[in-house]
Amino acid sequence: MTELDVPWAAWYGTVPLTMRFPAGWQVDTFRMRGGDDIGDAGIRRALASPIGAPPLRQLAADASTAAILVDDLSRPTPAFRLLPYVLEELGAAGIADDGITIIGALAAHRPMTRDDFIKKVGADVVDRYRVVNHNAYENLEFLGYSSLGVPVFVNRDMMGCQIRIAMGMITPRGGMFGGGAKLLIPGACGQQTIMLNHRHVHGEPFRPHLSEVARMAGLGYIVNPVLNEALDIVDLVAGDPDDAFERGCELAATRYGTDMPAAGSVDIGVFNAFPKDTELCQAGLALVPLGGCAHDPMSESATVIIASACPEGAGWHSVLGPGTALKGRPGPPQRRTFLYSPGVNRYDCEAQFGPHVTLFRDWDAMLGELQRLHGEAARVAVFPTGAMQMAAA
Repeated sequence: MTELDVPWAAWYGTVPLTMRFPAGWQVDTFRMRGGDDIGDAGIRRALASPIGAPPLRQLAADASTAAILVDDLSRPTPAFRLLPYVLEELGAAGIADDGITIIGALAAHRPMTRDDFIKKVGADVVDRYRVVNHNAYENLEFLGYSSLGVPVFVNRDMMGCQIRIAMGMITPRGGMFGGGAKLLIPGACGQQTIMLNHRHVHGEPFRPHLSEVARMAGLGYIVNPVLNEALDIVDLVAGDPDDAFERGCELAATRYGTDMPAAGSVDIGVFNAFPKDTELCQAGLALVPLGGCAHDPMSESATVIIASACPEGAGWHSVLGPGTALKGRPGPPQRRTFLYSPGVNRYDCEAQFGPHVTLFRDWDAMLGELQRLHGEAARVAVFPTGAMQMAAA
């Protein structure tokens, strides 16, 4: 047997998943280009030379309050590494600890527990600062309508602070990048804003609309890393939400870029949802590198495998989750698709993907079915961190 270890269960352990394949199969691994961790010096350098904005300690010099948005465990952003530096900058500006609020920008996801926040921002921060969850249904301030007619409801705790910072990360999402203003909308917006933005704003207007809403809400600064396969920080941008984000996307396109298999050369594609594998709601993001490829690397009779640990099970999304108006009834995938996930059952799988995706909770059982379908000479392509990879330009 050929064995390959891939990262598994972000935020819930460090033990990899060992994938096993028959010795006669050709197994190739396609990794992002990545890079080395920038370390303490690199983080300080990025904050000392922000893009399109003064250093945070200057920006906040006349302020007494600040809000910092952080994402939840469905995203791998290492806020625990970055927050000490940002808090140091705010302290240098004269903002006291009790003037700082850290907000879990959950969008329509479940609330974070104390243990979740300890993982995300660190125990010292949880014990020392005001750390709260965003609520998409209450504690909102109405700011008016965007130019596209979307009503803009934003977290009131954030709006009550003079300095407003978003600490998300830049990550490929298929045709676009997450990060920048996207942590505000949908992250810290109301349910109506989230739903109508998802329903009506698509394509070219999508990103400008995020920027417009961020300006309406007074978002003045972002701190966004780019990560490697080991979740080290390989690049960091800070500064203006638009200018810094634009530069971050340029860096991310190189770091996350993955050389793809040739057209029609793959019989079995294994797309690991790490590091967005905490719940089934996010598992489809494993296919981002496939969706962004200019050619189709899969053969006519290929099987696609989505692998996701799902330690939190099916997960929760009140706008795009199963049973919601925007989710609808899942249609059949383009090609035969298997889901390998020990953390969910067949009802979870059908609710998320419909009856057309086959769930396997045991690797060997899935391997037996793959051998039946593809014989003893299959060509396999493995994407170890599919949810954070993109087809290289």
